[in-house]
Amino acid sequence: MMLNEHTRLIGSLPLFEGLNKEDIEHIASFCSLKEHQEGDVLFYEKDTKDAIYYIIEGSVKFYKVDRFENEIFLYKLYSNSLIFNVSKLIDSFFISCYANAEFLEDSKILSIQSKPFRDMIYSNHALMTRILEESFKMIQQMQCIISRDVVFDGTAKVAHMLIHDLRTFNRIKKHEIAYMLHLQPETLSRILNKLTRNGTIAIEKNAVVILNEKELREIYE
Repeated sequence: MMLNEHTRLIGSLPLFEGLNKEDIEHIASFCSLKEHQEGDVLFYEKDTKDAIYYIIEGSVKFYKVDRFENEIFLYKLYSNSLIFNVSKLIDSFFISCYANAEFLEDSKILSIQSKPFRDMIYSNHALMTRILEESFKMIQQMQCIISRDVVFDGTAKVAHMLIHDLRTFNRIKKHEIAYMLHLQPETLSRILNKLTRNGTIAIEKNAVVILNEKELREIYE
């Protein structure tokens, strides 16, 4: 990608909204665009990186592995999301990865060198504001995960995903959905059958179609 195209791409990203041309050009000097295929691993838990990542297109799942080699799904991030640990970014430009990160689909990411980026954050109020907004977004997502895994029952977990992530629900296999929601596959099947019988959803060509969004939302709200 030519430098001017690279710069235009960076300037179009929501993360850098409000920055002037000089700031965008400076950021472009320490960023690189990378493409990944579904199943590629971005990093493993306890890896140390000198970069942070921004998802331009695609999605990434985060998970840990227990002592029995079982994957424990944590959460996923979508397009226009920053992958970083803000406390580590402030303390050091070497970032310790807290989980494994794997691409759920073919994706494009922006790799941002952490040292010059951290220096720029300290000197640029507009960029600092955007980073804080990304931090608040992450906190909200963590709160949502806690509600889903601690408060929601199985039906509420499924209803929440159907409302907020129907595209993923219909794209991946049912056993993968069960894994993401921390449900047994047979439990997921029973819930879908119940929602279908109630007329809340329909299954057409192996894809879920929402028939009654209000009723579906009432399950978890």
